[in-house]
Amino acid sequence: MSEWMLLTTLVVTGLVLIAVDFYLPGFVLGSIGVVLLIVSLVVCWQNHGLTATVGLGVFEFAIAVGAGYASIKYFPHTAAGKKMILSDAQRGGHTALHSRDEMLGLEGVAHTVLRPTGVGMIAGKRLDVAAESGMIEAGTPIRVVDIRNNQILVRKL
Repeated sequence: MSEWMLLTTLVVTGLVLIAVDFYLPGFVLGSIGVVLLIVSLVVCWQNHGLTATVGLGVFEFAIAVGAGYASIKYFPHTAAGKKMILSDAQRGGHTALHSRDEMLGLEGVAHTVLRPTGVGMIAGKRLDVAAESGMIEAGTPIRVVDIRNNQILVRKL
């Protein structure tokens, strides 16, 4: 393989790996791509000197920035990009049923055995709950008495 073919292969492969890495977790492929670009600079320096290496480095940087921009700008509109990227906004999500003050005193039923944790039906919602003390049988009426460390503590009525 000629040295120009080797340089071209290293540069193109490195740039493709960096572009693909925008859409994959971690930076493994991007790291490999960066290493390939550095190897191409070393090969160029050994065979063509400093001037050609600087030129190749500037070229690689410009193409990498352009490829990154194009990857971010145009890939989401391709068929593969549409499958990989969430396109619908998620609205109306809530992280809590009620505030702490609203939860205290609510009554419900132990849906599963609480030993000491399990599931309770409170305000029509299945919630993970913990018995304040002891074990509570399924079907037993319960009341929310405290919320500590994001855990709903209940007591048998």
